Amino acid sequence: MNEEVRDRFRGSLLGLAIGDALGMPVEGARVSTITAHLGRVTDFLDAPWRNLRAGQWTDDTKMMLCHARSIVETGGVDPDDISFKFMEWFKSGDWRGMGNSTYSSLKRLLQGVPPGESGETGEMAAGNGTVMRIAPVALIDCRDLEKLHRDAEVASIITHNNQEAVAGSRAVCYAIALAVRGALNTTSLIDEIIEYIGPCKVAENLQIAKSLLRQDISTTEALLRLGTSGYVVETVASALFCFLRTPEDFEETLISAVGGGYDTDTTAAVAGSISGAYNGLSIIPQRWARNVEAADEIIELADSIYALTFPQ
Repeated sequence: MNEEVRDRFRGSLLGLAIGDALGMPVEGARVSTITAHLGRVTDFLDAPWRNLRAGQWTDDTKMMLCHARSIVETGGVDPDDISFKFMEWFKSGDWRGMGNSTYSSLKRLLQGVPPGESGETGEMAAGNGTVMRIAPVALIDCRDLEKLHRDAEVASIITHNNQEAVAGSRAVCYAIALAVRGALNTTSLIDEIIEYIGPCKVAENLQIAKSLLRQDISTTEALLRLGTSGYVVETVASALFCFLRTPEDFEETLISAVGGGYDTDTTAAVAGSISGAYNGLSIIPQRWARNVEAADEIIELADSIYALTFPQ
C-alpha cells in the first residue's frame, strides 16, 4: 500500500466535502456582501435558513457520495447503479439545494428513462452539477486516462447531457487523476487540460485563467473576471485558478474560492477536490477535517476506492 497516494485519495473526497460545507452558508451572496458581514469565511458556519448546521454540506457532496458508493459496490462507473443511487437520494427528500437540471433529469429517471437519455439538454444544461460530484470517477480511473475520458462523460450525461458540462468534468477529473498519482505539474496543468478536453468554452476560460495567473492578478479580481456562477465554464476556471494560485496551501485555496461569491459551495468543492488530491488529507486543517459532516464515511469510501484502483 502506498500511504501517500491513499492520503491523496482521502484528501480529494474530504476536500470536496469541506469546500462544500465552507461555502454552504454564503451560497448566492455577492463578494461585497460576504466581505461586509463576515470578512473572510475561514470556518464552518450555521445556516438556519437552510436547516443546515456548521460543517454540513449540500447536494454537491450528496451526489459525490452517490458516485463513491456506486463505485465501491460495483467496482467501476456503472451508469445504471449511479442512477439508482441518485433516485434513492431524490426519494429521500434531503435535496439540500438540488439544481434544476438535476431535478428534471432525476424525474425522468424515475419515469423509466434510461441514464443515457435522462440528462437535461440545451444551453441551460451547461451547469456545474457534474463537476461538483465527479471526484470519485477521477480516483477509480486515475491510472487510465482514456477510460477516464469516457467515464467522465458517462457519469455526467445522466443529469447534464451538454458538451460543456462533460468537458468540465473531464477537466476536473484530469487534474485530480494527475494529482493523486503525484504527476501534476502546476506550471503546465492548464495546457495539459486544454489538450485533454479539446476546443470548447471551458478551454477558452481556462486560457483566460492562465493569463490571469501569469499577470499575478489578485484572486478576488480574477474570480470577478472568470465568473463564479453555476455555469460550468466559470466554475472550472475559477476553481483551478484558486488552486494554482496557492497550490501548496489547501486552506487558502478554499477560503479564496468561497470569497469569490455566488456559487461559493461548488467553486470551493471543486477547488477542494483538486487541492486535496494534490496535498493529501494530512495537510487539511484538523478543525475542518474533524468537523465536516460524515468525515469517517467519506474517508472509508476513499480507502475503498483506493483499494479497487491499486489492488494488492
